[in-house]
Parts: sequence; C-alpha cells; structure tokens
Amino acid sequence: MNRWLYIIAVSCSAVTAVAHAAEQVDYVTQIKPLLAAKCYACHGALKQEGGLRLETRELMLQGGDSGSVLVLGKPEQSLALARITARGAERMPPLEEGVGLRPAEIDLLRAWIQQGAEAPAETTPADPGQHWAFQKPVRLPVPAVNKPGWSQNPIDAFLAAGHEKRGLAAVAPAARHVLLRRVYLDLVGLPPTPQQLQTFLADGEPDAFDKVVRDLLDRPQYGERWGRHWMDVWRYSDWYGLGAEVRTSHLHIWRWRDWIVQSLNENKPYDQMIVEMLAGDEIAPNDPATLRATGFLARNWYVFNRDKQLDDTIAHTSQAFLGLTIHCARCHDHKYDPIRQVDYYRMRAFFEPYQPRLDPVPGDTDINKNGLARVFDLYPEKPTYLFLRGNDKDPDQSRVIQPGVPDVLAFADLEITPIVLEPEVYHPDLQSFVLAEHVREAESQVQIAGAAVETAQRALQRARQAAGMDSPPEPLTARVAGEVFLADDFAQANGKLWEIGPGDWSHRDGNILQTQTGVTRSYLRTRAKHPADFTARLKVRVTGGGWRSVGLSFDVVKAHEKLVYLSAYAPDPKLQLMYNVGQGEVFPAGAHQQRAVDLNTAYELTVSVRGQLVNLAVNGEHALAYALPVPREAGRLDVITFDATAVFESLEVRELPPHATLVPVQPGETLATAEAALLVAQRSLAAATLRPTALRTAHAANRAKFDGSSQEMAKQLVRDAALGARNYELALAAETVARAQQKQTIAKPKDKPAVAKELAAAQANLKQARQALQQPGEKYTSVRVAVRAANGYGEKVAGDDTRRGPFPKVSTGRRTALARWIASTENPLTARVAVNHIWLRHFGQPLVESMADFGQRAERPVQQALLDWLAVELMENNWNMKHLHQLMVTSQAYQLGSSAVAAEASTRQADPQNASFWRRTPQRMESQVVRDSLLHLAGVLDDTIGGPAIAPDKEGEVFRRSLYFTHSRDKRGPFVSMFDDADVVLCYRRAESIVPQQALALSNSELALSMARRIASRLQENLGSSADEAFIEAAFETVLQVQPTREEVVACQEMLEKSVAVLARKQHPQPAVRARENLVQVLVNHNNFVTIR
Repeated sequence: MNRWLYIIAVSCSAVTAVAHAAEQVDYVTQIKPLLAAKCYACHGALKQEGGLRLETRELMLQGGDSGSVLVLGKPEQSLALARITARGAERMPPLEEGVGLRPAEIDLLRAWIQQGAEAPAETTPADPGQHWAFQKPVRLPVPAVNKPGWSQNPIDAFLAAGHEKRGLAAVAPAARHVLLRRVYLDLVGLPPTPQQLQTFLADGEPDAFDKVVRDLLDRPQYGERWGRHWMDVWRYSDWYGLGAEVRTSHLHIWRWRDWIVQSLNENKPYDQMIVEMLAGDEIAPNDPATLRATGFLARNWYVFNRDKQLDDTIAHTSQAFLGLTIHCARCHDHKYDPIRQVDYYRMRAFFEPYQPRLDPVPGDTDINKNGLARVFDLYPEKPTYLFLRGNDKDPDQSRVIQPGVPDVLAFADLEITPIVLEPEVYHPDLQSFVLAEHVREAESQVQIAGAAVETAQRALQRARQAAGMDSPPEPLTARVAGEVFLADDFAQANGKLWEIGPGDWSHRDGNILQTQTGVTRSYLRTRAKHPADFTARLKVRVTGGGWRSVGLSFDVVKAHEKLVYLSAYAPDPKLQLMYNVGQGEVFPAGAHQQRAVDLNTAYELTVSVRGQLVNLAVNGEHALAYALPVPREAGRLDVITFDATAVFESLEVRELPPHATLVPVQPGETLATAEAALLVAQRSLAAATLRPTALRTAHAANRAKFDGSSQEMAKQLVRDAALGARNYELALAAETVARAQQKQTIAKPKDKPAVAKELAAAQANLKQARQALQQPGEKYTSVRVAVRAANGYGEKVAGDDTRRGPFPKVSTGRRTALARWIASTENPLTARVAVNHIWLRHFGQPLVESMADFGQRAERPVQQALLDWLAVELMENNWNMKHLHQLMVTSQAYQLGSSAVAAEASTRQADPQNASFWRRTPQRMESQVVRDSLLHLAGVLDDTIGGPAIAPDKEGEVFRRSLYFTHSRDKRGPFVSMFDDADVVLCYRRAESIVPQQALALSNSELALSMARRIASRLQENLGSSADEAFIEAAFETVLQVQPTREEVVACQEMLEKSVAVLARKQHPQPAVRARENLVQVLVNHNNFVTIR
C-alpha cells in the first residue's frame, strides 16, 4: 500500500514539474517571496550562514563558502536544489528552523533554474545597520519657503517645503471656535466653557492663541490629560486576579499613575522620567516620591510565571522607549532587524535581578490597605541563560549571558556600577517612621487602657455603694423623661437614621420585616453613636427561623459589642446578654434567664444602661440586672436577628436621666466582678505603659548594628532591649493571670474546671517571666513592618508570601546603566519615538505609522527631516515636553481645518492619506474624554488630583476624572468601555471605532441622561425665563462650542414645540423643562460632540 502511495506521489510531482516547465516562472512574484519566507533569515543581509546570501540572482551565482548554488539550466547540478531536497542534517532550512519547502515549492524552484533562473537586475540590499532609524537624528537647516505665515515655526517650514515639492495646497485655517475646542481637548481633555470661548473670540491680539496654549499647559488638568496618554503607552493597569488574589500588576499601583501626572505637570524632563521608571530604586532608594515611578516595572508582575514577567518587561521597555521589537528574538535571531537571539537575553540580564515589592508608607503600616508598589534587585546573583528555541525548560547553562545591547545600537560602552544601599533600604524596619507608627499605636493603647481603668474604678465604686444599700430601688420599667435619641415606628425607610447591613429587609403594613434565615447575623445600624447612659424599648415579633434570636446590640465598635437578645429556639428559649473579651464572645450565667418566647407574639424588650450596670425588662417587667465586667465603648446601636425572621414595630431610645434609678445586681457578685474587672484594667495599663519603651530600645539595638556604633555600645543597647522585652513580657503575663481570674468569677459551674486549668497555666507562665527578668539575656523582638516582596513562580517561602527583609545590601546598577543608555542623546531611537507619540495625539496621525516598531519594517517616513528636527529639538531643550507641545499646537499646520471637502482635488488625489499634513485629521474622543467632558459641562466634575483607584461601577456616582477609576483587564467602567478605551495589554495607539453601543450609551445610559439634564438645568438657571431661541443658542455653544445656523435654530424650535405637546398630553409635570433637557440630550449625541475636528 505504502509503495503505491509513493509511486502516486512521485507521479504527481513529475506532473507538477512538467506543468511548471511548460509555464514561465516569474522570479519577482513566485521565487523571491518563497526565498524570503524560507531562506533570508539565515542567508540575507542580517545573517550569512556559510558566507551565502540569496537576496538576488547575482548573489546566488556568486555563492558562499561552498561555491555557487545555481547552475543555470541544470537544476539537478545546483547546490540550492540539492540542499532543499536533502534529508536529515543536510536539509535546508534546517530541521530545527521549521517546516521545509513543500513539493510544489521545490518544483517551482526547479522549473525556475531549468528556465535559466531569469531575474531582473537588482541592487544588493543595504546593510540593515544603515537603516534610517538606527542613525542618530540630525537637525537639518529649516527650509526657506515662500508661503506666507509658514516660515515662523520650523514645523510649518518643513511641511510647506513638502507641499511645494509635491504640488499640494493646504486647506484654510480652522474657524477660531473650532481651534479653541481642539486645543482645549488636546491639552487638558475638557472642552472650553462658553465664557472661555467668548473671551478668546473677543481677543483680537496676535498672541491670543499663544496665551491660551500657555495657560492650558500650566493647568493641572494638562498632567491628567497627557498622563492618560502615557498610561496607554506604558501599559498602566490596576491589579487583577481571582477574587482578592493579585495575579497581575500590583496593589497600590495608582501611586505610579500619580507620579506620571505630577511629573508631567512639573515638566520633568522625559529622559529623567525614563531613568526613574526603570531605576528609581537605584538612583533614589530612600525617596518614596521617586520609587513610585518603578511601578512601570512592578506592573509587569505575573504570579504564575516569572519568565512571562521578564518577557513583558523586555518587550514593552524596548517598544515603549525604543520602538524596537526585541522580544521577537527570544526564540531565534530577529527575522527583520539586526538583533540576535543573544541580544534578547542580554537585555533580559538587565532585568534578571529585579522583583516587585510592597513597602509601607508613613501613617499606615498595613500594606494591604495602603502601600508603595516598587521594585528592587532581589536576585543580584541570579544568572541569565539563553533558552534554546526560547524554551524556558531548556536553558543553555554552558554560559552565563551578561547585560548588553544590540551591536547596531552600541554607541558607547555601558558602565554598570553596583550601588551600595543604605541600611534603611535593605532593612525596611529601620526606617524612622516605622518606629514612630508603632510607638504612636502603643501610646494610643496606653490612653485606651487608662480610660478603661477609670471606667472600672467607677464601676467598683458603684458596686460598693450598692452593697451598702438597705433595699434596692424599684426597677426601671416606666417610661423615663430623658431626651429622645431615636424614635422610629418603622413605617417607612429612614436612611438618615439607619445603615442597612446584611439581611433581607423590607417594609410591609407599617412595620419593617427581616426575612433572611440561616446561621448568619442581619442588622440595621444607627448612623449616630448612642448616649453612654440610655434606655431603649424595642417592640418585635419573632415569626420563624432556626435559632430565632432577635434583639439589640449597643457599644457597637468594629467587632465589639454588648448584645441583648430574646431567643424563641424551642429547646432553650431565653433572654440573654453577651459581651466580647478580645476576639471571643462571653455568655455569662448571671446574664441569662430562661423564659418562654412564642412565635408571632409581640414583645417589648427594654434595655437600660448606666455605666457598667445593665437592666433588662420584658413587657414592662424587670427581668435581669447585670454589671458588665468589661469597659464600655462609645459606639452605635444595632437592631439584630440571628437565623430568624421577625417583624419590628418600633424602637425608642432615650438618654437615661440622672434621677432614674436602676436595679443593682446582687452585692457579692457585683463586688467580685467589678474587682476582677479593675484588676484586668490595671494590669492591661501596666503592660501598655511598658510597650513604648520596649519598642524604642529594640529599634535602637537594631540601628546600632548599622550606624557605626562601637561594639560595646551595640552590646549595651542589645542588653537594654532584652531588659525592656522581659519587663513587657512580665507585665503581659500578669495581665493574662488577671484575665483568667476574671473568667473564674463569671464562669458557669460546668466551665470552672477548664477555667481553673487556664488559670494554672497563666500562673506558671508568670513565674517563668519573673525568673527571666533576673537574667534578661540578649533576645528581644525587633520592631517589624510588613514588606511584601513577590515570590518567584514555584519558589517555596516559609509562612506566607511576606518577605520582611533584610534584603540584599547592594543593587546591581544594571537597570540604571540601561536607563541612561536609553535616555542618552546618542541613542537614535528614544527621542524619535517620543516625538512620534506626541505628534500622533496632536495631529491625529503619526509621522511613523508603526508606533512601536521603528525597525526595518518601518518605511522611511515622508517627514523624516521634520521628525529628526523635532527629536533633536526635544533633546537640546532638556527633553522638555511642554516646549514640544507648544511648538506643535502653535504651528499653522496644527491650526488647519480638518475637512477635505474644501481642499483642491489635485491635493486629495496626490495625498489621500494626508501624509504631508495638508489638513488636520479629525479624531474621535477617547473614552475618558467623553465622560469627563459630560461631567465638566454639567458643572459636577471633581478636580481632586490623585489618590487610590475608585471602583469602576461608581463612575455614575463619583464625579472624579476617569483616569482615577480602576482600569484593568477585568474591571472597567461600563460607560467608558463603550468607547475607544485603552487595552491594558498593548495600546501604543488607540483604535478608533464607531459602533451602535456608543450611540446607545449616549442616548440611554443613566450617566449621559443625568448629565444632559444637569446641563439643561444650568442653562435654565443662567438664562431665566428666556425664549427657546436663546436656550437653543446657549445649548449649542455649551455642548458643541458653536453658534447654530438659522436652519438649526428653526429645526430645534420645532422639536421643542412638538416635545412640549407630547409631554403635556402625557401629563408630564414640567413639559417645557423636559423638552429642553431632551434637546441637550440630542446635542450630546451629535457627531460633533464626540469628534475633535
């Protein structure tokens, strides 16, 4: 069977060969593309294996080390055909380079040789190293032009010279109102107000536009507008992952975003921005303001694969700053550019040591809540190996790759100087603010403990007074006349009084219902704190559930509370009081009463509190008196259910007046519990008082290891720290004993054996602590701060992923060397790439079409002389981007009209793509600009700058600028995502789109509707009772920054009249107002609103 298949295949090949022999093979369309795809990578201008090049017929005849590869008219004697048909190691292309030529392609090549290998004369391709972008830009003389007004700005002179050369005619300048809207949206991302428009139109001075430009560049909104542009280029992304697990980017990466905005507003030189982003931790290791910049690298972190992290870092460092696709050389030499595979790994070696980490910031040492995402060299000794075929599972460990750059760009030797770090950098615990934060927290605990002692002393005094009383007072069951704190009949929702917590709450029949069951707490919480001494009356019916518990919590502060509840749970219905000790819950026997609690029966639960004394009553009858053994806290009040459905009828809370008396507890119990509570408070205060000293001595001992202290001084400080630690440990042990004794006084009989065992263990620990104080030793607990250095993929670290340091004492200096090489004025690419990005965003299209690839596939730009002149201008003006902005937007070219209709037909035909910039290319607003403009025109835009990322689903509630909302792969604002938003994976140039969803967002979204109505309301307030025509003109001027034509006014008047009539028939309360709101909504949907002309 196989033999017959072989015969058939050979026969088919012979037939194909005969067919090709009968047809003339075309070299240009058939042979050259084939050789380019299969052979040029190893036998072209970039690389000449065996000394052979195959780009032209003459080079093939010339051959390489093995001689000519063509014998004209004799394919079977031609080395080229022999090698492509060979098997095993002799085959070309080699087996490891991929699939060889197909039989039909081999036959095509055979026929071409048989026909004499005819080909047109060709020039040998130039040396790739001579590619235009690899040559240092040169500032050519500004051309002299005859065009009036086009000689003052060099940009205009270069473009006008091109127009003259190509016979093109630029269109007329844009109308002044169009120009003002354009420059406002370009520089600050917000349209001008009618007042700003009128001021400009009334300014007839020659420098009127220049003044506007200077003003806009000085506004903080400039940094926000252009910050968002550079966030696109530099791939800004807030963290994303699975749930709370960070898998990509980093927590608190927003600090990098704020650094971008601030740097632009401060006009920080572009070269300095590059250095800070790539090596801020090396050039300013102690400066958090600079460390923020390294978020550029921290953003690339990927939890599952460090090789991907480094690959992204290489790819986007080279593309964003150099316009090079170095990452294409990971598996093999670059197919187009003179970049070898080893160059990829030399670039990787710059980044091999780095790893992101989270540092604490002053004011908050919890890095999960607040922190600084930055990078550092965690692996300074880690070698870089070349991955064979790019496979990270197959590293070539025979040689270590050293940091370096492609030879074609090696304009100077790289100077890599390791950087010795200060102790505070590699040992974050030594930072001064760390001690200050710990001491501040410790001293606040002293204040809290002191207040607890005072509270316990007052409680003990009252208990002693109560013990000496002849007879108890009458229970407090009648209504007292104290000041009302809260009175709610639950007839309707009252958001001013209550925060709604978990549960399923609803209103029915003048009551509030909670219908969620399950082993979970549901509650309503007062927004205000209740009085310290109060009486509360709650009317409630239990209707179902499992545990069937309902009641009131007071002193609610975070996870602490005192809870009083009724439970209709059938095996054990009861009235119970509960309080917290530490993280635990205590249900004291003395605060428990077994009693019937029936379903669907109304109960009035009364809770009266003065100091530590609590009285409980049910349906007006006194039930319990209990003295709290724990301190009171100033907190809020909860209405709760636990696994219960219930109907709440009313709640009244009054301040307890001084004359009202409460029922005391039994004197013996009061004294015992009060005395135990006081002892705990006193011991807690004693421990809290020693804590600041222990912290200070520990920090001093740690610092002495690094600050040059003498050996004897360092030893003494260690002894001091150890003594401070032993004293603190002794105080804690004494406090633990007191707490165990307190538990013993309130324990139920069945719990007493366990409590006694706990007390014995605490007393034994106290004895050990006293013995340790006699010989303190040298052990102490360092003052620590959480610092999280992300783990490498698969790396095992004890405990959690929090590396606390100390970290390496030296940073390699590699990234500093790379950054300075990129930012050098000798680098031919960096300034060109930056200029191209800025030009694109001002003129609507770039000078070099391939924004992130200036390699050989990037054709020489039509405006190369202009590009190079601007690149040199940027560098020679200290990389001043505001200078470049001003130069561009004050040019005549920038101020041209955008319509091609008025252009000469010959111009449109000669340059349909506008490569010579004979008009301004219209642009669609980016997503953020659409939303920000709506908020701005509505007068609600919050101009607060910076801060943590805002949840994207709040974009209709929080009126901050759009760049401050979370922007990641998984989380984007629903409104802005309808428009041309940035792709967080790759966005060197935003795509422009026109899709139905955008029209729907502007027509139907709550955000667009509400902003349109706010705009209309503002216009109505300013105009008063004006006629429709005045409103129409004001609406056009506000939304579109233009005066309507007469036809537009008439059409809008008709629309308003018809809308009013329809709305009136529908009995709308304000038909004229709603009609005008609808008109504004129509203008928001106008094409001229979302288009920058």
